[in-house]
Amino acid sequence: MTANQQIHISIPKETLNRLSLTYGDELLARVDRDKIIIEPKKDRASSQTQSLRWFMVPGLLAGIVALINFMVQKTSHVHLSGANSISQITIYLAVFFGFMTFLIALFLLGQNQLVATNFWIKIRSVITLTTAFTILNFAITSFFFYFVDLAFHGVILDPYTSSALIAGFVGIASYLMMNAAQSISFSTIATVMIATLVGGIFLSMITNSQEDWWQINFSYLGSNLSNNWWQFNFTLIFSALVMLTLIDYIFSLLFQIKKFATRKMQILRALLVGTSIMFGLVGVFQNNRSIDWLHQLHWWSANLLVVFILAVIISLKWLLPNVTREFLLTAYGFAGLMVLSEILFQTVHYLSLTAFEIISFSLAFGWLVLLMQNLNNLYIENYEIFTIELK
Repeated sequence: MTANQQIHISIPKETLNRLSLTYGDELLARVDRDKIIIEPKKDRASSQTQSLRWFMVPGLLAGIVALINFMVQKTSHVHLSGANSISQITIYLAVFFGFMTFLIALFLLGQNQLVATNFWIKIRSVITLTTAFTILNFAITSFFFYFVDLAFHGVILDPYTSSALIAGFVGIASYLMMNAAQSISFSTIATVMIATLVGGIFLSMITNSQEDWWQINFSYLGSNLSNNWWQFNFTLIFSALVMLTLIDYIFSLLFQIKKFATRKMQILRALLVGTSIMFGLVGVFQNNRSIDWLHQLHWWSANLLVVFILAVIISLKWLLPNVTREFLLTAYGFAGLMVLSEILFQTVHYLSLTAFEIISFSLAFGWLVLLMQNLNNLYIENYEIFTIELK
């Protein structure tokens, strides 16, 4: 091979079509350690202009709104925290403009990533994802200003400087939300689901006024006896919606591959959808013992959730194509641990009710995340990865 000799590669036509590329288009190839990464060539100037627009427009509008607010309120000195402060107004505007930015960006820039063919499923996914990222935006912005107030406590600025700072913070938040909308993938949706569930549950634990709640049971956080039961139940309901979005996303990808568009995979999807619905109903029906029918519906939803999970595990051997022996053993291991925890609680009385609920919940949720990851790998191995021949 001579130094100037050209090496050609062949790429499947369906891959070029998926990336909206045609014969003659230029691709960029770069070496990253021991890998060669090939990607479409982007117009750098256009990309920078687009990024500046998503940063400047929301930021400018937020700054104008903040300044008008200070003038109407006749606020000559603006505090960093408190009522009508920099932090309060920034949080409100960051949530509003972040929500609008994410929603618009998802429709304009990230619509190719929402592969669901059903219109209503796509609408539900858009609303769920937009709400989820808005909640994360609110939490991150609030924590940021909490620490800023600790570092610069007592700072007072004039309305114009305060408005400029608000514009900058809101612009950054909107830009990050735009990037999030463009980066919708299995990993981002799964991360949002885990963050929403774990974060909401821990917040319910921390803000609960009953310090020894754990001596009763884990479900106490969502019962009528808890002062913030709505927060715990909302976490379960919304996490179930994000899980449903993740299921729709991964199966919409898998059904693009002919060998996976089978009745068996549709049954597996139905079982997982049933699992997410039961998970959400555990939060919908409050564990209120003073209202017997409500308590019974909560109890049945929790038990049916376990039934659906066990049904998925037992049927994997017949429903999931190319399932490996190692993955089946892992699935049976999770099922065995759930049964063991049931025996240790009901028969041996070794586990307390709180420990049993936490262990069972952790095993069930961990197994579902592991299964979703396996389904995503199944798609990548059969669609995203292809052989390139050097010529």
